[in-house]
Amino acid sequence: MRRLLACGLLALLIAPAGARATAVVRVTTGDAPELDRLGFDLADVRPGTADVVASPAGERRLLADGYPFRVVVPSLEAQDAAVRRAGRAHTAARSALPSGDTSYRHYGDYVRELHALAMGHPGLVRDVVLPERSVLGEPIRGVEIATDVNRADDGRPVYLVMGLHHAREWPSAEVAMEFALDLVGRYGTDARITSLLDRERVIVVPVVNPDGFVVSRENVVSDDPAFASTAHAGELKRKNCAADTTAEQAEPCQDRAGVDINRNYGAYWGGAGASTTYTDDTYRGPGPWSEPESRAVHELSQGLQVTGLETLHDYAALVLRPPGFRALGLAPDEPALKQLGDAMAAAAGYDSEYGFQLYEVTGAAEDWNYLAQGTFGYTIELDGDGFHGSFQKDVVDQYLGTPGTRTAGRGVREALLLGAGEAADPAQHAVIRGTAPAGRVLRLHKDFTTPTSPVCPTGPPYAESCPVATQPLELDDHLDTTMTVPASGAYVWHVDPSTRPFERKAGRSEAWTMTCETPDGQVLDRVAVTVWRGQTATVSFACGGPGTTTQPVVTRTPPDPASADYERRVGRVERPPAGMRLGLGRVVASGRGTLQVPLVVHGGTVSDVSAILRSAGSDRQILGSAGLSRARGRVILRVRLPARGLAPGAYRLSVRALASNGAPLAAAARVMVRR
Repeated sequence: MRRLLACGLLALLIAPAGARATAVVRVTTGDAPELDRLGFDLADVRPGTADVVASPAGERRLLADGYPFRVVVPSLEAQDAAVRRAGRAHTAARSALPSGDTSYRHYGDYVRELHALAMGHPGLVRDVVLPERSVLGEPIRGVEIATDVNRADDGRPVYLVMGLHHAREWPSAEVAMEFALDLVGRYGTDARITSLLDRERVIVVPVVNPDGFVVSRENVVSDDPAFASTAHAGELKRKNCAADTTAEQAEPCQDRAGVDINRNYGAYWGGAGASTTYTDDTYRGPGPWSEPESRAVHELSQGLQVTGLETLHDYAALVLRPPGFRALGLAPDEPALKQLGDAMAAAAGYDSEYGFQLYEVTGAAEDWNYLAQGTFGYTIELDGDGFHGSFQKDVVDQYLGTPGTRTAGRGVREALLLGAGEAADPAQHAVIRGTAPAGRVLRLHKDFTTPTSPVCPTGPPYAESCPVATQPLELDDHLDTTMTVPASGAYVWHVDPSTRPFERKAGRSEAWTMTCETPDGQVLDRVAVTVWRGQTATVSFACGGPGTTTQPVVTRTPPDPASADYERRVGRVERPPAGMRLGLGRVVASGRGTLQVPLVVHGGTVSDVSAILRSAGSDRQILGSAGLSRARGRVILRVRLPARGLAPGAYRLSVRALASNGAPLAAAARVMVRR
């Protein structure tokens, strides 16, 4: 099991300009969250180890704090230089990607290719420019792809795919762009893609953080020693180009510390996993939606019925489902979210986890969409050599499936298509249908408040923790979408549930306010519509004409034949070979701060073995882990415990592995710790 943790690079870990030698070191630890709390920049976490981005000073601090490690990437700067040299080398060879590319794009390439898609396919693709520009005034661009894309009367759901919230994660933008090219290139010849684009609208925004990406991609480094220690410039730039201090306001982007856009969204902003320290790479910003980039995504979503969303990152090989934090417990839709997450992870060869499973994050993109809209939103963490390592491994192999493995020819491409299938399936969202005079405008509106986390102060001294509990902010929020009644007078509108998921979990109900209006906005009729996932509400409007507007009649949505293929794909479960199973012996605590877990593998050899020790409480916090690449017969897994040990009480130990045919295997045991 792998998990990308938020990067919290303290100023003391950053070498000043001219002394740049940033390595990735693999730390032996069973308590990766503690490393994050200490301010280390965690890039990838696996059972028993964590990859840390560190300067020589950071390596000395790891040793001083008692964390042994080995170097896995001696110099990220040298790795980046090699990538750039490969990009400059002209070759006639083409990759198997839809674009045929063999090297990373520059920002101008994205701008040109997105516009060329729209210009070259006017009935299928149109330009999308998000409602707000970046900090430096750059439009945030994407494309919308759908059959008869310019229609306003079809009521189709929206599938949103975004890349590059974090500037140094170049593969995330590449995969998003390749997905857009794939959909357009295969439309009309690939039956599955053609069916999806007939039934839904796909919006792809490859680069959410254009300012930061330019700094990272062009390796624009700080030349002012006064700012070099806080700006995180060059190829490792992560945040946007916000000026966090008065002194930074007159400086260029490479000398500004910036804000982590993916900690700046409003839902539960400012809680766990979001730093109050502006020099940290997880700095949340001075307020919820303070950054134009996060506001742009928020405002885009407010005006769309987004039923499915993927936000791409790298490089931890994970599919993470909401919520990203523990405060609310499991999502009300956990079974369905897990089923799709597991299917996407299996396609890509990644692991499927709760968003908070190893580390909590607040203010992330997909959490607002799920909490406010009921959108099935996921973070997909690509695998690879680093934030932007080998193009072949980090982009080609990830998108198409790693050659020589059970995911060959599937990869993240298949994961994204599964997400698209979910977004189009009416069993996974709601439907409103009925009749109304042709040409009238139907509107769905809902006002509500979005809560933040209890807010810790921002500003000198930039407290690392919040010792005094404070009240959350309640942010005025809304959803507002429209469609035009088609010429037939019969409309079908695929929408998100009217009740927000956690409101429904608490036993409360919410309604859409549905109005029928003239094109200039005069309201002619108004009804309240309460409809949940898998339900259809039928409403017929008179809209000022003859007849009577009816109250909604809610029924179960009938099976959708066009979604049968999607449901078959996510519902298919591999079964292990006969006789293959896992068994656990008596767990023993050693004197070296570890649990010795005897594992017995029956019926052959298993791979990707992971053992996780969790607290038995409702939070199920992970307290230790261990792993093996392969196991056969009897083996001992050694789970390293936190330095503070385990308090008396009950704990749960779970072991997972993959059978020889790729089917999942599991075993679990209860562990008691007595005084």
